Amino acid sequence: MKTFLPGLMSASRKLSAWIGLYALLVLLALYLASCSAASHAPLKQTASDPAHSHRMTLSDHEFAPVDFEPQPGDTITIRNRSDISHSIYVTYPDGTMVNLGVQTPGTTVHWQVPADAKGEFVMQCWIHPIIRANLLVNTVNVSSSVSKYDLPRLTRQEVLDGRQNICSSRNR
Repeated sequence: MKTFLPGLMSASRKLSAWIGLYALLVLLALYLASCSAASHAPLKQTASDPAHSHRMTLSDHEFAPVDFEPQPGDTITIRNRSDISHSIYVTYPDGTMVNLGVQTPGTTVHWQVPADAKGEFVMQCWIHPIIRANLLVNTVNVSSSVSKYDLPRLTRQEVLDGRQNICSSRNR
């Protein structure tokens, strides 16, 4: 007595593989569509814009400098001076994420702060999540109990020493 079970299982596996591939393609299409939303897409600044341009570098697993206060319409240029690739994304205050793409060593990416921006924007690397910068945009009228001038100023070496202490304490 022959059974049709082996042929049926083979067809079932093929069907499962096709359904999985289709689901993956649908998810990829949704992801790409969300990245191309006009209100959150990274834009290039034109010469006629009165906005400012800020330059940052990415090296030693950190963004530097982060001592500027971007305003709506400003362009932020990030140059990768490290010897490894990064994949920078920006998280908007409403939770929307914009991927600026993979940045190989020596390359530059640009991100324009949206015209209606207000709040805290977080730049981070997908590959190295410890690399992040918090940017406060258009928060002049927001009250705070602590002024940025009340905070201690640390030298680059003090920051690196502190990071080294944190990293070495993880190994204990």
